[in-house]
Amino acid sequence: MYFAMKCLGNENEEKINEIASESDRWKFLYDIAKTYGFEGVHIGSNVGVELYVEEYQLDLNNIPDYFEDLKLTLHLGGHDRFTCEKDCEIFDKKLENAFKTAIKYKMHDISIHPPVDAEGCFTPDKRKISEEYFDKTIAKWEKESLRSNISLSLESHDYGKYFLFDGLHEYARFIDKHPDLGVLIDITHNYYSNCSEDDIINIIRQKNVKGLHISDALHDVDIRKGTHLAIGDGKIDFSKLLKHFKDIPNLYGALEIVADNDGIGKSLNALKNIVSEV
Repeated sequence: MYFAMKCLGNENEEKINEIASESDRWKFLYDIAKTYGFEGVHIGSNVGVELYVEEYQLDLNNIPDYFEDLKLTLHLGGHDRFTCEKDCEIFDKKLENAFKTAIKYKMHDISIHPPVDAEGCFTPDKRKISEEYFDKTIAKWEKESLRSNISLSLESHDYGKYFLFDGLHEYARFIDKHPDLGVLIDITHNYYSNCSEDDIINIIRQKNVKGLHISDALHDVDIRKGTHLAIGDGKIDFSKLLKHFKDIPNLYGALEIVADNDGIGKSLNALKNIVSEV
């Protein structure tokens, strides 16, 4: 298992947006990863926002050669719920471009969110239609991931109102239909939606796990205050979780923490200490 940088730290996010040159922004990103001691970079996005592309103004066709000494993975943004063939075509194009980028830069995983309804209007009927289209489309890209030797992973968001899957069991049911599809466990969101550490382990650990989105969480508070916390600011038992996943070959743990620079560094060090002890 290795740890990858996704979030930079609040101060670094402010600084990167003040740098005029794209090449200098890439160098700044690389230097941050090295300073923290990350082994890789999870070139990421949030739901609806291409973080590195839109926020940091980085062209993914311009990743410098010196990034070769870091392990790279690509995380795509949100995809609206599938309602027709046109939605499948849009998704196809997004993944076609993603695989071109991943092949060019020797990335080993591309991860995606389940279809999302940003207005929180997923109903059982809408989920059924969306899953039928998504199911058909994802099967094509499963085959491409095997051909290119780049895993394609689906993040384990399980808020039925907003995402395709209403609970972690529903997510696991879909994964069982696609055994070559990788699993990206979003620990903070699964815990926040009342999955215990044991639930996450028992429901998902035998699946094709490729990555973890790592941040701490709390129950019974507003989602903005209860997710994406620095390690130690929430209640998750990471020693229990990492014990079951740390020996998976090439597994990445991407820090998805909203915190200041110091919080990112302390979280990474805490995780490294946990892994060394379990």
